[in-house]
Amino acid sequence: MTSPAAQLESALATTIEEKTARGSTGRLPSAQGWHPGARIGATAEIGALLAYNDDGSTGICNLENGSGTWLNTQSEPDARDFTDRPYSVWRWMAAYNGRPACLMGRLAPGAARLELRASDGTVAEADVVDGTFAAEIAVDMVSLRHARERMEADSAEGRAEFERLLADSRTEMTKVKVRVYDTAGALLYDGASINATD
Repeated sequence: MTSPAAQLESALATTIEEKTARGSTGRLPSAQGWHPGARIGATAEIGALLAYNDDGSTGICNLENGSGTWLNTQSEPDARDFTDRPYSVWRWMAAYNGRPACLMGRLAPGAARLELRASDGTVAEADVVDGTFAAEIAVDMVSLRHARERMEADSAEGRAEFERLLADSRTEMTKVKVRVYDTAGALLYDGASINATD
């Protein structure tokens, strides 16, 4: 099952079923009106698919081996905040444990294309669907090379180490640059991928 619509349907069904089984029926996503957006890792071990609903709700489906496994709904008011740049960030993840860095969200009206750029010159074009975007880029984030070992180390400083990893992740992710272009190819934005509020 690799089509975006099938992945979304699978994730929605699983989410509703599992939340209902746990008695969390007050927080069920709407069963109707969802549409697939941009995605990364469509058939990979781990991926993501953005989704939006006719009622204005948004979400991110977790994908595993091509199947949708869960829909995390988003209700943040800044999901469409384009005050500082022509895109909003719904999720970002730094590169660690062999996984690429990723950036997902919504493009502002008039924005048509988004690229991630690493300091070594690597460029990754985002998947763009109905105003949503999802991009991933293989990049060496030096301070995160041994993230797994840092987290698995048995120490009384476990929480402090976790906080340091989060700070390192944010610092490394700001080194990944974003360029956003309009439909005519004009550059709208060239700057850091995330900011302090992402």
